[in-house]
Amino acid sequence: MSRLKLAFCAFCIIGVAPVWAQPELRATLMAELGYYLSRPHDAALSPDGQRIYVTDMEYSLMRVLDAETLRPIDTFGRGELSRPHDAAFDAAGRLLVADTGNDRIAIYALSNEGPKLAGELAGLRNPEGVAVAPDGRVYATNTGAASVSIFRHGKIERTVGGYGSGAGQFSRPHDIEVDRDGRVYVVDSGNHRVQVFDAEMNHVMTSSPVLGLNEPKYLAFDGERIWLADEDNHRVLLLDRELNVLGVLGSGRRGRTGMEFYKPEAVLARAPFVWVIDTYNDRIVRLRVTQ
Repeated sequence: MSRLKLAFCAFCIIGVAPVWAQPELRATLMAELGYYLSRPHDAALSPDGQRIYVTDMEYSLMRVLDAETLRPIDTFGRGELSRPHDAAFDAAGRLLVADTGNDRIAIYALSNEGPKLAGELAGLRNPEGVAVAPDGRVYATNTGAASVSIFRHGKIERTVGGYGSGAGQFSRPHDIEVDRDGRVYVVDSGNHRVQVFDAEMNHVMTSSPVLGLNEPKYLAFDGERIWLADEDNHRVLLLDRELNVLGVLGSGRRGRTGMEFYKPEAVLARAPFVWVIDTYNDRIVRLRVTQ
């Protein structure tokens, strides 16, 4: 594979934050799956790191891929899921799927006999993000209601938020993730920002407008760093925990090369590897990234 160097331009495309002062990232294309998928939105890396569970929105099912080669392994959820968007594993190894069209979180038990629908978390409105906290609580974004619901022991503990652009308000919230310290990150897509909260959903901080985000969608933790898919800027940002830019993947232009994307919605990371879910190119690429 050839080494592809990311070029950074001091003359930014309209709507894209300047990145010329940031460290350059270099990436080697390791694998690509450019067929088989239709509007993949997000994915979950299995606890052992060997498989990727991808939400295939247009076909309303889950795809299982080999994490290293991206070889298709299995599908499941046909007839059970409707326009799934996000997925996350809980401490018991069950897969939680944001089953958007069915207004629920679908829970799958995984075994040698194959994935089986084992339960659900109901009472949501078009959930597009799901996350499991260290204490076992489940957080879900209600994209259709501009809010976040928190589940404990299978029941909604409370719902917070509402439509708006103030702290703790949302517009089409998509992803939600919880770090090891219990801080909650909500990708507030319609407001072009990321909001951070403590475990009880008290507002901590909001990303700076200097980032120039344009419909950000899903993020992934990678140690002390965060990868964020900045969809309408056709790029993926590498951030620190304070949401400062460390580097960028993607030229900021629509494309289909190893380093150009078309409205990528999500990213997975396990250093030094990054998987970009290149949604509108209907593909996934696995990259080896260095700074």
